Amino acid sequence: MKLAKIIPFRALKLGPTQFQAEVERLRADGRMPTLSELLDVIAATRAEFARKILAARRAKKERGAR
Repeated sequence: MKLAKIIPFRALKLGPTQFQAEVERLRADGRMPTLSELLDVIAATRAEFARKILAARRAKKERGAR
């Protein structure tokens, strides 16, 4: 399950009060993910992007060493 399907992208740009209201709305709609669902999405995202992030960091470090 993709996080964007659970929590709209616009929710990522909300302040604390607005974010809490969004959380309450998701709970009321029955769409708030469980902790295990959230952790699964985080693990999948890390697995997908970890190599790319590390490669970008290495490349940046190499450019800085020149």
